[in-house]
Amino acid sequence: MRTANPHLLKQPSLFAMFCLSYLPLLFLLIVKVMMANRSFLHYGGFNKESIITLAERFGFVIILVLLSLYAVIGTKLTLANIKRIKSNAFPVTISSIKPKNEEALSYLATYVLPLLAQGQIGYFEYIAFAVLFGIYYKLYATSSLILINPILNLKYGLYEVEYLKGDTTIPKSSMIISENKWINEEDDLQIVKLSHRLYFAY
Repeated sequence: MRTANPHLLKQPSLFAMFCLSYLPLLFLLIVKVMMANRSFLHYGGFNKESIITLAERFGFVIILVLLSLYAVIGTKLTLANIKRIKSNAFPVTISSIKPKNEEALSYLATYVLPLLAQGQIGYFEYIAFAVLFGIYYKLYATSSLILINPILNLKYGLYEVEYLKGDTTIPKSSMIISENKWINEEDDLQIVKLSHRLYFAY
């Protein structure tokens, strides 16, 4: 039996948060390609040849800049929407908690890879980037990785928790993200569901 995607966030929001998680990588790639092609950073007129040169030398940079802008703006709007649905949150009491922000450090290893590549980006690199980015996004959008985000975790704390809801004595486990970076056992929180066992805490 096919299982539906558990995420309550829409695809545009998921993609924005995914791009945000790789924002340092995008920035490193932009700087590397710009530095490698700095001799072409001058106005060459508006003609077919200059447009082709722009696409070949800086087309990848343009794509990365657009992805970066989409990541920042899209994630900001997504978080604003999440905060607006606080009325849908339900109260819980934390019974155990384990900070998980350190897991965001695993992303840093991927940032070394582009530094090993050549500065000039051709059509093969465009295709390879698109394929790999698509695969990473597919994995990201169907797992708890939406909350393991080095940029997001600069402001929001990430925790693996067990909580009690209402009069139940059986704890439930989940991961939560919250602006509160000092959550302890027995704290009372309001949480809203983002996905299967993934919640935003107020």
